[in-house]
Amino acid sequence: MQKRWLLLWVILTGSFLMTNAQEAKQEQPAKKGCSCSFSSINLVGIITGAKNNFYQLQTINGIRYKTWFAGIGVGVDPYFRTSYPLFLDLRKNIFKKSSTPFLYADVGGHFLKDKTDQLNQWYEDIYSSGVYTDAGMGYRFTVLSKIGLAISAGYSYKYVERRNKFIGDNCTTGRCYDNYYTYRQYLHRGTIKLGFQF
Repeated sequence: MQKRWLLLWVILTGSFLMTNAQEAKQEQPAKKGCSCSFSSINLVGIITGAKNNFYQLQTINGIRYKTWFAGIGVGVDPYFRTSYPLFLDLRKNIFKKSSTPFLYADVGGHFLKDKTDQLNQWYEDIYSSGVYTDAGMGYRFTVLSKIGLAISAGYSYKYVERRNKFIGDNCTTGRCYDNYYTYRQYLHRGTIKLGFQF
């Protein structure tokens, strides 16, 4: 009989303590934290300019905070000379909605795939990487609750330097010297991109 009363007392006491603990937990104010979240933007597009049309691929990963996004992007840019842009991407949604127009700006550099072309036994071209930028506006459509479809149009700039160098025998009267011409390519392009944002 005493064991039953003891068991009943343990059950009632445990239930009372658990109920009080839950009530105390509910009364605690919720901690306020950063409303930041990770986001990934993956794009395919067309680059058009004086040197014809080319495709481009980009992936951008970063942090979204309210109507702002900041991230690091990499891509493939075959315009004039194939290169791999590495850039900082900043975006601003116009409205605080899942579907909204937005503005974006990219700034960074690009790394050339092939830096040397040997034209013949006397001359070769040596290419150098430079600045890469892109800026424009677009619209983000909601596809699913956490997935958006983004379409954008903008202006892109890519700088490439070409040094045309004479590689024959430059030694005369016992002195050797370099003989080359430098050409600067200021590549102005229009871009149209389509992709998904997670």
